Amino acid sequence: MHEEVFRAIESGATAITASRRLARVLTAEFHSQQRAQGRSVWNTPDILPLDAFLGRVWRDAVLRGRAGAESILLDSIQEQMIWEQVIRESPAGDSLLQIPETARGAMEAWQLVHAYRLPVDGRFEGSEDWSAYAGWSRAFRKRCQSNKWIEGARLSDVVVELFESGEAERPSQLYVAGFDDFTPQQTALFKALGKWRNLEQPAYQPAPHCWKLRDSSEEIHASARWARQILEQNPEAQIGVIVPNLDKLRPKVERIFREVLDPGGEFDDRERSFHLSLGPALHQYPAAHAALLLLEFGLGKLTLPRAGMLLRSPFIQGAETEWTQRALLDAKLRRNGVWELTPIELRDAAAHCPLLQRVLTRFAKELAKLPGEQRASEWSRDFSKLLEVFGWPGERTMSSREYQVVEAWNGLLSNLATLDIAAPTMTFEHALERLRHIAKESPFQVENQGAPVQIMGLFEASGLRFDHLWVMGLHDEALPAPANPNPFLPILLQREHKLPHSSAEREAEFANMLMERLLASARNLALSYPETEGDRALSPSPLLDRVPEFGVPPALQYESWMDRLRAEATFEEMTDDRAPAAAVDSKHHGGASLFKDMAACPFRAFAKHRLGARKLEDADFGLSYGDRGNSVHKALQFIWAELGSQARLLELAPDQLQELVVRNVRDALAQMGLTLGRDLEQRRLEKLLAEWLEIERSREPFIVHTPEEEREVTIGGVQVSIRADRVDELANGRDIILDYKTGQLNLGGWDGERPDEPQLPLYCATSDRPIAGASLVAIRVGELAFRGVTESGVSLPGLKKMTFAENVPFGELMAQWRRVLERLAIDYRSGHAEVDPKHDACDHCGLRALCRIREYENDRG
Repeated sequence: MHEEVFRAIESGATAITASRRLARVLTAEFHSQQRAQGRSVWNTPDILPLDAFLGRVWRDAVLRGRAGAESILLDSIQEQMIWEQVIRESPAGDSLLQIPETARGAMEAWQLVHAYRLPVDGRFEGSEDWSAYAGWSRAFRKRCQSNKWIEGARLSDVVVELFESGEAERPSQLYVAGFDDFTPQQTALFKALGKWRNLEQPAYQPAPHCWKLRDSSEEIHASARWARQILEQNPEAQIGVIVPNLDKLRPKVERIFREVLDPGGEFDDRERSFHLSLGPALHQYPAAHAALLLLEFGLGKLTLPRAGMLLRSPFIQGAETEWTQRALLDAKLRRNGVWELTPIELRDAAAHCPLLQRVLTRFAKELAKLPGEQRASEWSRDFSKLLEVFGWPGERTMSSREYQVVEAWNGLLSNLATLDIAAPTMTFEHALERLRHIAKESPFQVENQGAPVQIMGLFEASGLRFDHLWVMGLHDEALPAPANPNPFLPILLQREHKLPHSSAEREAEFANMLMERLLASARNLALSYPETEGDRALSPSPLLDRVPEFGVPPALQYESWMDRLRAEATFEEMTDDRAPAAAVDSKHHGGASLFKDMAACPFRAFAKHRLGARKLEDADFGLSYGDRGNSVHKALQFIWAELGSQARLLELAPDQLQELVVRNVRDALAQMGLTLGRDLEQRRLEKLLAEWLEIERSREPFIVHTPEEEREVTIGGVQVSIRADRVDELANGRDIILDYKTGQLNLGGWDGERPDEPQLPLYCATSDRPIAGASLVAIRVGELAFRGVTESGVSLPGLKKMTFAENVPFGELMAQWRRVLERLAIDYRSGHAEVDPKHDACDHCGLRALCRIREYENDRG
């Protein structure tokens, strides 16, 4: 049948398809047939989807002067903006929070009204939503009529008028493909087109293989392995995989199919063996996301996490040259607690990034030239200029995919320019918000060059034929789908005209038709459903009662890419967990954290304290947990530096004590440079520290050595600088070492050979003064307490012992600490750097990309 149709198309016949995918497939088949016949040149076939055909008829008529030259055909972006304006100006506009989403729903309802010839009559007064829509539709129609606008919902009717009046030429021969049924509007169109023939596709009658799998993940894995097995046997096979809820499962589907079919494919730009439809919105692609961030900088400020994305982005001029300096600048800003930046502030901070400074200077000058308001087309031009100033999309050679994204972005700016028709002027912020909205509503799919495996949604396979087809997700909750009538149209009206999704009966009828088509669309057919989804048990769709019973699929032969590498090559494994030995008695950076990291994971200690590796700090809005802890330490340091002893604390009257706390908390916060949330933190600390000082008043007498005093110590040949939050000297001349903690306390932090909290043990084990005890001090809302250990005869109010310290004399405990710390120091000094994390040590490490422990664990399986 195709040969006959293609001969007609060679002679000028037209084929109209129900989908763009089907048009691409038929066009590819036509080209393949021409090549098979030995031809090197042939005419482009006239195969196009219905919406493209309607648009072409309209444009041809306008160019020939046979349609109203003053009429304007709206695109979907222009139409939605007009709907938004209508809704905002309506009585309901003030109470709606999501007007763009409401406008999109109104557009869909308007298309259904025209497609199914629905009367907008008194039935719309039956509910508030229907009544509001009726008012919007009247206002929208009036606005279109007065401006001579033609919206997409009416284009088919306008084209029918052109055919009937002779202002448009009908195709000499017409074929139609992929339409399961016709709406009344489509019926009228094809009647006006005259005689047409249905492009018949071969109908297969396979005996389907029916499988049940544990869940959707297992389904996707099984289908990917099935596809790979077929391709290994026949690389020319045409394979389809249908995923009903592909919009939700797309990331998982792409990840699994890439692992099975194209391992390592994300690291190059070669064509994949599979093509996945329903691409993400354009704004999710890195190049487009960077462009939106650059323009957002024009609004005045960017938060540091967003500015950091630009500093690390390859899509800005000088990114390759200043890559390291810009990354260091991002890390420095995070360490300094910066939350947001203007372009000028970022320029002034970028002393070691001269190229970035020049770019930001030019950007600021261009911003100063922009008017407060102008037309959308002018903003489109200026947005393009601003991106040129930044050198977007960067200096490096773009991959094919990136090039396609850039081309799509340029089309996006052109779409913004078309909004002149609906909006006279707009501000920079409004224009950028509109551009961002267009990007979010513009799905983008990298061009398909004929990948053998086509993965698509349930409704995209109309008219397509495959050698092999797997349809997954056929459970009772998915097919038939539950009724989902349009909320803006009266339900009885929808059911009367049999609109899609209007009733359970309509969904069952459509689902039956869909299954009939799918069951005849491949020579080799596999059907599957998941037995569970979350905590719900599922059953096969009732539409599948005609197929054989579902069973468990046979094990599909599959080897991962690592398995294949190992099978094809001889590997020699070498374990290298030794770094060069560190110098004896030389000073090492990190203080007590060196021992903490060595106990947590030897490689972490090596990476942080010898390689200088650091994780990128998180930027927090307002006070971070670190800021809150530092504010407590700093305020108590000031308070005890002023008091000096418990005796002085006891001398203070309540109002004097309050004044002391208020003043020192204020000075501490000022020294830290905190601004955002400062007043709230001031009040929090005043109450918290006043309560804590009451506990300090109940202790045995003590004096405080210089708080936060730093001293250098050597243990196991490793010299470090350490400091204690406080060293209190008791009346008997012995010391108690205190360490403030503002988070959760770990009562087992001193346990075993790899202690979690070695700071106090390190101070005690290296002190040249007699030690009477050591304690963590919990200072946080809900817990004010001592947690530690003291020698016999020394007490702290409410002291709770650490687990390791129970029933162990304090002198023996210090000896054990020294032994543990000396062993850690010797291991560190000798270069021991094995990736050997304690339980949970990786959770907050931040260096997993360096040690690659997750890849190691996955490889070992």
